[in-house]
Amino acid sequence: MSKPLIPAVSYIRMSSDLQEASPDQQRKEVDKLAAKLGYRLVREYFDEGISGDATEKRKDFLRMVKDAEEKGDFAAILCWDQDRFGRFDSIEAGRWIHPLRCAGVWLVTVAQGQIDWNDFASRMMYSITQEGKHQFLVDLSRNVLRGKVNSAKNGKCSNNPPCGYDRVFYDESGNLVCRVKYGEKFKRPKDWSVRFVLSEDSDLVNIVRWIFQTYADSDTAMTWIVADLNRRGIKTPNGKAWSMQTVQNILTNRVYTGACVFGRNRYGKYHHLNNGDATKGKARQRKGDPIVKEGIHEALIDHETFDRIQRKMDSRRETHSKPRYGRYILSGLLRCGRCGGTLAGKGYHKGNIPRYYACVTAQVRPGVCARYQIPQMALENYILGAIEKELFQPAILRKVKAAIFRKAKSATAFKSDTKSLQGRVAALDRKISKGTENLLLANPDDMADLSAMLAEWRKERARLQTELENTITTAGGDREEKARRAVKELDNLKANLKAADPMRVRAALKALITEIRLWFEPYGKQTRFAKGFICFRNEVEVLATGNRGR
Repeated sequence: MSKPLIPAVSYIRMSSDLQEASPDQQRKEVDKLAAKLGYRLVREYFDEGISGDATEKRKDFLRMVKDAEEKGDFAAILCWDQDRFGRFDSIEAGRWIHPLRCAGVWLVTVAQGQIDWNDFASRMMYSITQEGKHQFLVDLSRNVLRGKVNSAKNGKCSNNPPCGYDRVFYDESGNLVCRVKYGEKFKRPKDWSVRFVLSEDSDLVNIVRWIFQTYADSDTAMTWIVADLNRRGIKTPNGKAWSMQTVQNILTNRVYTGACVFGRNRYGKYHHLNNGDATKGKARQRKGDPIVKEGIHEALIDHETFDRIQRKMDSRRETHSKPRYGRYILSGLLRCGRCGGTLAGKGYHKGNIPRYYACVTAQVRPGVCARYQIPQMALENYILGAIEKELFQPAILRKVKAAIFRKAKSATAFKSDTKSLQGRVAALDRKISKGTENLLLANPDDMADLSAMLAEWRKERARLQTELENTITTAGGDREEKARRAVKELDNLKANLKAADPMRVRAALKALITEIRLWFEPYGKQTRFAKGFICFRNEVEVLATGNRGR
């Protein structure tokens, strides 16, 4: 009478290692092992493309452990090699072996034979072998990262290209072999080199350019760009709708300036990039200090535009501000001369009702300030006309640009900058202190509005303090770079002053102006605009409008 076969399952795993056996090879060896030792395979568990130490992602492995506990219809697990069962270290191995041992299941491999977890000697041999399997991953992590670091330092691309680029491959003799479109997979021979080139899909290249230019030259946000692309029915290269993450990845990717970039994010379970080298341990911060080699391939966007976008994104992250989507081009710039509060656009959502800029303090804190307001078109025409008249006359503009560069080279101007910032910080400190006192005496119905106002003051105070610290530590060369940037922003404002798109006008104004402060005077039973001044950013002098208006 023949001996009954022992019920068992097979576990097949393949990660991305090029040297390991294929699933079909593993199955053949496991089938031979089962026939040789008298096992009857009841089913197979298979995980593909997952590392041996990423056990939480190995769905079939987890299902196998669960089935051993709940079904109990097999007594052994058959694998090609112990590392197919897992590359975890001996401590983590206990987490998965314990429930299997409790269910009466043991492990049998083609390479190591039967492993009885109930036997001391067998456990010791298993643990020693397992530590070696795990160390292989640790060493592989270091070697792969070092290889990528060396390639990056030599300007060789090791990552996939961003949207808008294809790859061209060259053989060991430097001959062009093939071109691979964006999104297509291709496994290149070891001795071949690769270079990024602009995609042959001109529509895709133009879309990426449009994303950069729209965000750089207007006051729109990424949400608007995403909505507009999807509204027009434009799909991403993989056929999906555009998302905030996709647009953000494009806007923050320096590869578009023609650079080879490696290590934007500090990924790596056992090693990570730190100060340009492979460092042992998992990174504690996601954002890294990448290796950047400029001028490696054709640029899709220039450096100045890219850097301007990064400053704009940083500014919005620091203030947590959300741009408004109305057509009030002076929003965020206007301040009341009496109370210092914001003048916000009103009437935009009420059909044909005239639009105004009105002091919001009168709404949230009645009695503190009067209800000053001025028609939108009258104020915008007056302000833009004053800028054009007082600043953009050719002779005046030449003098302003010359003064900007003189200021950048002047130590006196540097001291003036710091003194001005210190004064603004001190003024905000006084407002915050006074506002805190008023909060204690305020009507409970006004508490929320007052708290919001205090929060805005504190945000502005933190921003100015950061600007002050940066100014103190800024070298002369950086001040000259800021001066060149300011002159370019002046030219940009002049070019966009009469643009049809209000978002472009607003972006150009915000790039140069910190605030526009307005004063009003009694006019019969009402009030009217009396005077104001435009405060440009540090690189540009303050321009007083001086004239009375209506």
